[in-house]
Amino acid sequence: MIGIVILVLAIIAFTRNAFKYEPIARFEAITIPTYSLIMAAISLFNNDEKVTFVSIITTVGVGIVAALIQASGAQLKPTEEYDKRHRKIVKLKRNLQYLIGWAIILAFGIGFAMMDGEHVDVTDEVRSELLKDLFTVRNFSSSSSWYVYLQSAVASFVYTIMLIRKEPRVKAAIARRKREKRARR
Repeated sequence: MIGIVILVLAIIAFTRNAFKYEPIARFEAITIPTYSLIMAAISLFNNDEKVTFVSIITTVGVGIVAALIQASGAQLKPTEEYDKRHRKIVKLKRNLQYLIGWAIILAFGIGFAMMDGEHVDVTDEVRSELLKDLFTVRNFSSSSSWYVYLQSAVASFVYTIMLIRKEPRVKAAIARRKREKRARR
């Protein structure tokens, strides 16, 4: 019963956040997808089972489609504020299309796992994915299959690229901060 209550609260928090403007963060736009791509490569390399080219292409394709759906409803609002790294802040409201894309990614992951012969507890999967989105650090503390990592990386990178195409100032908002050279003494 407590698990259901936590799941409902996580769904409420997740869906409510999709309709609020929040600053775009480099961590979510660059760091997590890069980590996911590296983990996908490692997982594919260490996978004992035969992974087909078709399954990789399908995973990438679904990630791209989900990201395009997600980005289609995104609203961006550049501000005059700066973050702690002296980058201009651009705020993002994800909207309903983001939730639809998220559901596609979740459904594909569950479906792929079931076709792969895994026993899947749908409630646990939903809870786990919600917690990863609400608490981004959980992306680094949980293990996933290659297709989850790959789809996450592709969807995140394509989503970020589409946001940059919509609003070029997003690129500066997530750019790596230039290090100042120290004067020699």
